[in-house]
Amino acid sequence: MEENNIDRNGIFWLDINCALWAHERKNIVRYTGDIQLKFSKAKLMVAGLVLAAACVVAPQQLKAEVPAAQMDGVMGQSMEDETAYEETSNLDGLIMQGAAATYSLPTMRAAKGSSYSQDFLDSSFTTAGTYTRATYYHKVDYEDYQLFNGIDVSWWQTKDKKVTSVNWEKAHDAGIDFAFVRVGSRDTADGSIYFDTAADSHIQAALDNDINIGLYIFSQALTEKEAREEANFVLKQLKKYDWDVTLPIVIDREKGSHNRLTGGKLSKTKETAVCQAFADTITKAGYQASVYASYAWIKSYIDTDSFDKCGIWIARYNNTTTSNSKSGSAYGDVPYDYDFWQYSSVSRVSGYTGNLDADFWYKDTSIKTTGLKAEAPSASGPVTLSWSKAAADVTGYRVYRYDATEDKYVYLKSTKSRSYSDEDVRSGKTYQYRVRCYWTIGGTNYYGNYSSVVSVTTPPAKVSSVNTAKKSSTYLTLSWKKVSGASGYRVYKYNTKTKAYEKVTTIASGSTTSYKVTGLASATEYQFKVRAYKKAEDGNVWGSSSVVYKESTNPSKTKNLKLSTKSSAVTISWGKVARSSGYAVYRYDSKTKKYVRIATVKSGKTVTYKDAKLKKGSTKHYKVRAYKTYNGTKYYGAYSDIVSIKVK
Repeated sequence: MEENNIDRNGIFWLDINCALWAHERKNIVRYTGDIQLKFSKAKLMVAGLVLAAACVVAPQQLKAEVPAAQMDGVMGQSMEDETAYEETSNLDGLIMQGAAATYSLPTMRAAKGSSYSQDFLDSSFTTAGTYTRATYYHKVDYEDYQLFNGIDVSWWQTKDKKVTSVNWEKAHDAGIDFAFVRVGSRDTADGSIYFDTAADSHIQAALDNDINIGLYIFSQALTEKEAREEANFVLKQLKKYDWDVTLPIVIDREKGSHNRLTGGKLSKTKETAVCQAFADTITKAGYQASVYASYAWIKSYIDTDSFDKCGIWIARYNNTTTSNSKSGSAYGDVPYDYDFWQYSSVSRVSGYTGNLDADFWYKDTSIKTTGLKAEAPSASGPVTLSWSKAAADVTGYRVYRYDATEDKYVYLKSTKSRSYSDEDVRSGKTYQYRVRCYWTIGGTNYYGNYSSVVSVTTPPAKVSSVNTAKKSSTYLTLSWKKVSGASGYRVYKYNTKTKAYEKVTTIASGSTTSYKVTGLASATEYQFKVRAYKKAEDGNVWGSSSVVYKESTNPSKTKNLKLSTKSSAVTISWGKVARSSGYAVYRYDSKTKKYVRIATVKSGKTVTYKDAKLKKGSTKHYKVRAYKTYNGTKYYGAYSDIVSIKVK
């Protein structure tokens, strides 16, 4: 019954916002009010004639009140061809004949559900009109999208063309999440561009009430140059007022009162190029771009397939965007995607006394954030995350990290950039992250799908306190401080021939903190580095190498010790020890029963020593060892074998 606007009592109803004019002392006075008239079916035709006669004068009086140029830029002013009805009577024909640009009859729209083709019904889903008395059919392609309600306004919804007449708080409470605000218009007569003086008032009040904002300009551009001029005009105002615009900036294409645009007789190719030039200018400035046009205009004048980075806002005052709901391929006449649908010019929204344009916004919030990468260049952090842009209009991104204790991903932070640095990390630990985008629409956050999980392992800390635990002439036992979280270590030795550090060994235990380097030359300096590693999914993650540790091996054992005696003296000789700094000579003390050093030979080339003033007939026992002076410290080789002699 609702589809035919006939109530249960068989009464036909019609809401009309009429303007009545009277002369009072030579001044024109305008009285407005909402009139609800009820008709029986039998009296429908008579009532229609009366109503048509009463209301058809309104548009003419409005033109007399306002300069003709200021009539331009009324969104939907040329929409009479987009208001489609089924089984239209002579009544609605008479009414629409004089008032189509101002009035439409949403309650008289469209077909009965039974008249739709099954193909169309299968390709659609429905919603009840919140601000009209109609059921709306939407493409099934958008069934999983978020569906938002919005309006579009200009200075016609203001006081004195400056102060908004919309109570935006009430509008938001009534479910309005977004609004498009006119910023300017190109005059259809002389082609000049003028500013909509109410724009800032609308925008600031809407933003204060968590309503998302887009901008539009009533366009009459005939060339790509003029389209860019219109785009730059909007951008200039945006910069001047610093509006927080999150919806597209729109070029509004319709004929206007003086037919400047239609008189230009642009080809489909040229019209498309004009719209694209506008979009290119807008997107280059970092904003989204869209074109607003009627169903018929798009079909006749715009090649939607060739659009690049330009959305579509379709205007069609019907309960569906398509005209082939009864036959043909469902939505075959609208093969293009559209983000917004202006479905009515006579919606009633709390917070405004008159009619408003009503719009649907189909928003895909299932977008998955991609390209997530994680880097941990140092043990001290941070872990740096980066990812690809999910969509041009996202408000921001939320970053999550897996918490093993709670066994879930924990929210870390929101960011408007496409990167994040996690400072709260420890060395030698594996972390898992995921990211999702979000949109703040109408003061509520709507979240996209999570990105794929990315794992990153922070490098272990730098190995410190490398030292010598034990040494000889052929080996050095290195030791170091344990690194927390390390899976193991690698020891490197400097090769003087290749002038590079080469791997000595890899230790497969994080608790093993020493290693014996063998096969070394005696009395020789060596340089070492040690670094820790952490096992990860994609291989080992290496920490920084320790500072270079230098150490020398001890001299080799002194050999070929020989003794000779003469004149109460013993001459001691031995074989030269390579790379030694000198030698220490020891003699056994029978009183202390210890070997006591009796001489230090301070040259590695000197291999003899004379022990004089000895008691003849006594037996003396000797041993010798070489030493190497390294970093101010003497390091000794092994003792020679003990040799004895009787003093002569």
